[in-house]
Amino acid sequence: MIINSLEEINKVVNLMVPYCKKNVAILLSGDLGAGKTTFTKRLLKKLGVNEVVNSPTFVIMNQYKVNNLNINHVDAYRLNENEESDMYLEQFYNALNIIEWSDNLNIKYEQYFKIIKISIKIVNENVRKFVIEGV
Repeated sequence: MIINSLEEINKVVNLMVPYCKKNVAILLSGDLGAGKTTFTKRLLKKLGVNEVVNSPTFVIMNQYKVNNLNINHVDAYRLNENEESDMYLEQFYNALNIIEWSDNLNIKYEQYFKIIKISIKIVNENVRKFVIEGV
């Protein structure tokens, strides 16, 4: 899906809402500045999160709750595969997990969660290409 402006990101958000359930991991990939956090902010707002959503780059994980759905927003940019990243698994169970830079965690997501992969590619300053697998 090609997104020509920030406003059009809601097309992807609306597509993803029905898949946002517990024990789902949305794995986001893309270069710095591709729009992973922007997409997550819009998705969480659509799901009913009223709090300010910020990138968890420095705290690694922010947690939210909407109705009976626990949501984990993870930014693993500063982690590496050699760290004890499986310590996050316990918190991931029975939650919707949105994970930026998921390759930096040494977790075999497929064993535990329904996986949706979203790759965001920068076409130019305003245009992004979203490639979605697993829906």
